[in-house]
This record gives sequence, structure tokens and C-alpha cells, in this order.
Amino acid sequence: MRIEDLMIDRSQTVAEQAAILQNKLIAIRTSNRREIVSQFDKEEHRLEQVTQYQGVNFVNDSKSCTINATYYSFENIKNNVIWMAGGNDTAINYTELIGHVSQKVKTLVCIGENNQKLIETFSNYIEFIYEEREMEAAVSKAFYSARKGNIVLLSTGCACDKLYSDYKERGTAFKKAIAQL
Repeated sequence: MRIEDLMIDRSQTVAEQAAILQNKLIAIRTSNRREIVSQFDKEEHRLEQVTQYQGVNFVNDSKSCTINATYYSFENIKNNVIWMAGGNDTAINYTELIGHVSQKVKTLVCIGENNQKLIETFSNYIEFIYEEREMEAAVSKAFYSARKGNIVLLSTGCACDKLYSDYKERGTAFKKAIAQL
């Protein structure tokens, strides 16, 4: 949008001018959001389509180290999800995800050493919850829990625990484990 597009017609009332200007600013904000989000989607480890194997899609969203990022991921995924999560979640409130999880997640595969918070938060909403200590076992469990058309989503919503130094290492481990199927 150009600065000329923000010019107002002085023959209109102040209320009309304000409403028109507000709508133009909303349009700018919306187009900026779309542009920013499309850049995120192209990053490695951020809603990265890894592969499709035997009808199951694998999505690496290891970069989603906050609840808001995981919430965004669930907003953009329409299929049923086998969710892989776990990490350093001491300061995380998972309850913000309950709406999406109760609608989309069929199985939760917890990765890491301490998954109690995940299990307690979602045990009333998810039929199958598994715990695995290693990424290869977690990916295998997620794959064999999935049906054709499901998405296996690694989107932890929290920082890495002792298993991985950062989200890149965690995402790379996810991709290597998929290659082992």
C-alpha cells in the first residue's frame, strides 16, 4: 500500500474518515501478517514438510518452543494429528492448547525424561498417550499409531530438555529417525 492510499477525502465526516482509515490500516496489518507468516513457513524446523511415508505426513515444527507457536501450528493443520511433544516445560501452561488438541490429536507421543505435565493436562482429551525416551522410538511409535492421511507433528511448545542442545538438534534427530522407518 502506498501513502497516497491513506489519504482521506475531506468532504466526509470525521467518523467516516476514521472508519475508512481504520479499514485501510487493518488491510495493511493483515497483508503484513501474511507476509511474515509465509516467511516462517519456509524456515527449516518451522512447519517443515519432511516427507510422506505410506500415506502418513511428517511435519517438523521443532522450532515451536512456545505455546503460541504450537497453537499456530495446530491452527494451520487440518488433518488428524499424532502429536510429538516434550521437553523443558516447567514454565509452560498447556491448557491453552486443549481446544485444538481435543479436536485434532488422536495420539500423543511424549519425548524425554519428564512428561508428567503433558500427561496430566491431556489425559482426559487424548485416548492414546505414550512415553518414549529416544527420538527413534518416539517416531516409530507415532508412525505405527497413525493412519493414512494423518500427520505426525513434532511441535513441543517448549524448550529442549537434556536430550537436545537446541531445537535444531531436536529437529534433525526427528528427520533422521523418520529416515530409519
